[in-house]
Amino acid sequence: MTAIAWPTQEGLATSLAEVADHARDFPGIGAMPDRPIRLILAPTRAQYDSLTRGRLPLWSEGAAFPDAGTIVLLTAHQPSGPSVLRHELGHLALRWHVGRYVPLWFEEGYAAVAAQEWDRLDALRLNWQLARGVRMDLDDVDRALRGARGDAETGYALATTAVLLLERARPTTSRKATSSCAGSAMSAHATAGCRGWRRSASSGWRSARCSSR
Repeated sequence: MTAIAWPTQEGLATSLAEVADHARDFPGIGAMPDRPIRLILAPTRAQYDSLTRGRLPLWSEGAAFPDAGTIVLLTAHQPSGPSVLRHELGHLALRWHVGRYVPLWFEEGYAAVAAQEWDRLDALRLNWQLARGVRMDLDDVDRALRGARGDAETGYALATTAVLLLERARPTTSRKATSSCAGSAMSAHATAGCRGWRRSASSGWRSARCSSR
């Protein structure tokens, strides 16, 4: 682990590097693969946008680049650092384990589950479209994840439920199971999602079951 930071955040960089070094228990994967990771801390939005080439939305606070083994964190608000770091490490762990691109909803849902970001699910209770019974498929979730903050928050919540439901159908207790879930995700994406997941998005994720096809 190599951490790069501006002088005012050297202490934060050291503590986050230690967190990354001891990261383990990623669902279906376990510890991080033994590969070099570069962590870059950006103390301002301008520096973050420069490091990520301005390609991310204004609500973004972390970015993972698996091919380069690099994570960039916006650390203007330090308390968000460890949680965002775990999320971005989840992206690296998943891509390095699966070895290929998977749908955006699966990548983001897996990273949210790996970071135990259960508060994201609160967005489902507040979304007026879902409350009115509007049906969304997984392509809609991908579009939401690329949208404005409010849409993205709903997208993250729905992506998290989708991964949780896939995990129920194929528990990710082994490395093989994670690859199987990723394969199921690609199949589900191609068919715009499973019926059980769409029911759960409308009626509440806790009681839903997803039947793989």
